[in-house]
Amino acid sequence: MDHGPVKVLFLTLPARASLGDALADVVGVLRKPADDGLVRFIDCVLMLPGDDGTVAVVDLEEQTDLPPELAGLGIDPHDLLSDLDIEVFVASLGEGEVGVALVYEEVWARTTVTALRELGAEVALFAHIPGEDVDRAFAAAAAQS
Repeated sequence: MDHGPVKVLFLTLPARASLGDALADVVGVLRKPADDGLVRFIDCVLMLPGDDGTVAVVDLEEQTDLPPELAGLGIDPHDLLSDLDIEVFVASLGEGEVGVALVYEEVWARTTVTALRELGAEVALFAHIPGEDVDRAFAAAAAQS
């Protein structure tokens, strides 16, 4: 497997005077799985609303002058998010919200599947089950016992 599963994560957070601090907090949370080698960031785009109603789109991996708290995520120089993707994200922003779109690879899955293939195993199914569905399933099981 050349790549692990690739996913898109879109976050919104309230725009406020301390936006830099808020983004630094978000990046701090995202940095841990990347530093641990579990994920690899492929694309990261910020959507920042202006006072005039426009939205500035900032592709982080193309920026060289990022503040220290936003720098160093090791984002690959790929643009997997299309202009249409960005338009959809921007359109979904609520008033006074900032958007962060991330494309990431699940590196742990790539390395695990590669090791399993070397043992002769093949992945027959790899599915994503939303956390909410897992929570409902556990609650239903607990209610029956």
